[in-house]
Amino acid sequence: MKKIVLMIIIVFLIACANQQPKLQNPSVSQFTLDNGLKVLFLPREKEGLEMRLIVHSGSLQEDEQQLGLAHFVEHMAFKGTQHFPNKSSFKQLEKYGIQLGSHINAVTSFNTTTYKLSLPDNEKAINLGLRVLSDWAYHISFNQQDYDSERDVIIEEWRLRQGVAYRINSQLDDLRYQGSLYATRSPIGDLSIIKNGPIESAKQFYSQWYQPQRMSVVIVGSFDQKSMKKAIEKLFGQQPKGKTPPDIPELRNYKHYTSPLIKMIFDSEQGQRMIQVMLQKNLKKSLNTQLCFQEDIVDQLWLYILNQRFSLLVENQKIQALQGQKKSVLLDQQRQQYTFFAIPIQDNYLQAMQVLFNELQRMATVPVSDAELQEAKDNIIRKLAQQAQSEDNYTNAYQADQITTALQYQLPIISKKQQLYFTNTIFNRIDASQLKKAVAERLADSELRLAVIGPETDKHKITKQQIQLTWNESRSNHQLSDFPFHKKEIQLDITPLTEGQINETQLINSINSERLILSNGMQVILHQDKNLTDNVQIKVRVPGGQSIDDKNQIGLTAWSQNIANASTNELVNMSQLKQRQIDLVPYTELLFHGYEGSAPQNELETLFKLLYMKIVTPKFDENKFSLVKQNAQLSQNHQPIERHFLDFIHQKSFNHSERLIVDPKGTWNSFTLSQLKKQYQRLYASPKDTIVVITGNFDRENINQLVKTWLATIPEGDKLQSVTNWKDNQITPINRPLQLDYPYGTSNKTMVSIIYSTNAKWQYTDQLALSLLDYIINLRLRTIIREQHSGVYTIVFSEQLIKKPNAYYLARLNFTTDPKRANEIAQLVNETMDNIRRYGVNSGELAQAKQAWQVNYNQMIKSAQYWSNSIAQIATDDQDFTQITQQKQLVQSITIDHVNELAQQFIGKNLKQFRLLPKATNTQ
Repeated sequence: MKKIVLMIIIVFLIACANQQPKLQNPSVSQFTLDNGLKVLFLPREKEGLEMRLIVHSGSLQEDEQQLGLAHFVEHMAFKGTQHFPNKSSFKQLEKYGIQLGSHINAVTSFNTTTYKLSLPDNEKAINLGLRVLSDWAYHISFNQQDYDSERDVIIEEWRLRQGVAYRINSQLDDLRYQGSLYATRSPIGDLSIIKNGPIESAKQFYSQWYQPQRMSVVIVGSFDQKSMKKAIEKLFGQQPKGKTPPDIPELRNYKHYTSPLIKMIFDSEQGQRMIQVMLQKNLKKSLNTQLCFQEDIVDQLWLYILNQRFSLLVENQKIQALQGQKKSVLLDQQRQQYTFFAIPIQDNYLQAMQVLFNELQRMATVPVSDAELQEAKDNIIRKLAQQAQSEDNYTNAYQADQITTALQYQLPIISKKQQLYFTNTIFNRIDASQLKKAVAERLADSELRLAVIGPETDKHKITKQQIQLTWNESRSNHQLSDFPFHKKEIQLDITPLTEGQINETQLINSINSERLILSNGMQVILHQDKNLTDNVQIKVRVPGGQSIDDKNQIGLTAWSQNIANASTNELVNMSQLKQRQIDLVPYTELLFHGYEGSAPQNELETLFKLLYMKIVTPKFDENKFSLVKQNAQLSQNHQPIERHFLDFIHQKSFNHSERLIVDPKGTWNSFTLSQLKKQYQRLYASPKDTIVVITGNFDRENINQLVKTWLATIPEGDKLQSVTNWKDNQITPINRPLQLDYPYGTSNKTMVSIIYSTNAKWQYTDQLALSLLDYIINLRLRTIIREQHSGVYTIVFSEQLIKKPNAYYLARLNFTTDPKRANEIAQLVNETMDNIRRYGVNSGELAQAKQAWQVNYNQMIKSAQYWSNSIAQIATDDQDFTQITQQKQLVQSITIDHVNELAQQFIGKNLKQFRLLPKATNTQ
């Protein structure tokens, strides 16, 4: 019945889209100002407004003396403009409760610089937002003092990225862009130019490349089109059209390579083995043409089938992991890349490559089966139909970003309904032989670029010559047969051992929910709301978690959950579950454990069956256990130094800290499968101590039946062995001051972590007041440490009251800075915090914090996940659900005296300062 209804929906949506066969969304209106600036409107009934200014200029447009200045100009936009001097643009916007980073942001890439605003849809905010964007486009001030101070901020942005991930990604970028101007045009630029380049060079870049014919403005949300157009014409039409060409395609040229490009990337802090394969080719035309758009749809089809085959190879233990991106990636408007990732079994890189290469070759030489092809078409169409049906629920930000991406890469701007129509039309014309021919053409036209990534100890395990030989052999192999494995359907043929019932239903009026008491004693809380935007959520919460592990078996609970989950997943088709948006994973916290998952409403029965199987009939596979243990040993023996630093902090800051750290030599090395199985049986042996929360837009009658069938029937285990509560292992802060250095860093940076702690009484209103203080402190630190002293790129402060098992206050303050300035910046931070402690914050800051809290709260309550987490936490605590619904009123009632009392009580208490220092300070 579900399939019939879905097919009716698909036919209806395709018929609707058939009335609009052009590659242009009719809901998006476009016009161009006389000066060449393009404007796109997407009016929607959803509240709020998204604004984007896209400057079609980035680091690729720099000359050799301007490396990094496209990014520098973006920074200067926030330093001051004609109408908003001294950083007042984002400071005025912040008065509406929107925050720099999440609602006000900008990003510089190779070919574009994009400025983003997320605003309320009232007239004052709209006018302010347009004025800010137009000032960024035409009127950046370039004050010399601001320019000089921002040099250090950009260098700190570079420094923040330093580490193993940056080292690896930099080499991947070198490989990806080899043979093009991109290889020397990283947006961060040349640090010597950032440090010493004259301001005139930045002004020149701004003048030459920030011209209206190279700009687009995107507006999405609730607004009046007529008045918006008039305002844009007034603010953005003032600048005359420039002389710089709208596009210079030759900047994007790539050198052609006839042999594979191979890079070996081994690092002592890399704890995972991986192979990344890139197949690159030039596009004949941009994807907003009918021809290339059709080619893109064909790509989605063969990549879907290939990924299905990859999943089967993993299931049949031919390779540890293998996956391709669902779509090709555009490196720019004319360069396309297909990307694949493989994780070998142990250190057998070559065998993993052979598996991947053979499957690519098989797709190009052997037609896929009719069943494979039809299933792929059906599943892609089904997913598109679901997206088209729910398109109105997409956020304004998502839609604005989609249009922005389309403008950046010359993609068609179409709706999901149109995409469904075009995809279905093209699929109807493709058979297996045509698909084989298409893949063969793509492989013939593509250049191979491959990276081997692993720990430093693997650097002699494989050579470039071996890789090239393996590729050549695979490409010349025309004797491959049909793909040998067949897809398993989701295996959930399971029947409950008993019949279950709902014994009692209680209303929880404060949150408009119901509590069900089941025949096995389990409690289920249902929160149904048709306005929640994400999939239906389920959260199983049981007291215990890490706390129940014996001291000589730390990690046993987490390991037992992970192995049970991984082993049971082997029985079902995980790729199918993922495609159907069904997700269910275990979690192990300090005091609680359980499962959390989600699924669309029409897939809830599968989700409940999967949960029942994992709790009642879990599997423990010896091979899976061995593989997971090998991966853990490799990972923990090659941990990044930042992880070692965190463990060092925990060891020195907490009593009984062994449960907070990662120990490569820990007792987990000696765990046995029987131990894990025995522990897991304890975890879910007491249904009466288990709480399940289900939230989202679901059918109440259907949920009741699922609860009775799959939750009320979970049996009780051995009472003597069952876990019924958590244990207090006396993990508490060491409440005394401390200063320690950790001089083992592998990058030219100093990471500073400051901790405050003290005993405290937990009160909900205090926790809310501290969340407001958090916001204020972070703004103060940003203003003083970043803007006034250019000492960091980012600095983060967070604090909370811990309630269980013992109440205490804990705060963390983290930043990364130049080793030469570490003492200076740390002193400034401590002075700033001491000033807040002694003199408090002001009422204006508190009002702005409340406004920001309100904006975030209004976003959170639209999510089913927010409700499941909040309800589950309170249900396993004091069950005072009014905390959720009264937050808004409580926050507004918090006084300046309350906040300042907490600041005086907690800030600076038992200050501990830890520093990760480089082994040898470089001169960079």
